[in-house]
Amino acid sequence: MDLRELCFHLRHHRRMFLPDDRYFTAVAFIEGFDTARDGVTLKGFQEWVSERIHGGHSPLHWSYILASAKHPRISEENLSINEVPLDLQISLVDDLLDLLEEFLEGSRGSERS
Repeated sequence: MDLRELCFHLRHHRRMFLPDDRYFTAVAFIEGFDTARDGVTLKGFQEWVSERIHGGHSPLHWSYILASAKHPRISEENLSINEVPLDLQISLVDDLLDLLEEFLEGSRGSERS
């Protein structure tokens, strides 16, 4: 299974892979998937997210960058990603999948060049 397939399954069959709909759970699962593949799956993702959302380097983990960009109160209230309010969790997982798919599309385009 590659990241594209994983995104499809997390979008359409989420509960087959995750025990709940929490953003933190999805982030941990995706990080575990990347680790199992020796870091190849998300290679360049941290930098890409930092550039895409902040316009440059950020020392923050990609999961926090996404969460705080989509819902500024996370950074305003200095919350960790496991403290994201429940009403924001599902939309953040969907936003994460969108971002991963966008990253994959960009990676495919650069491979062709």
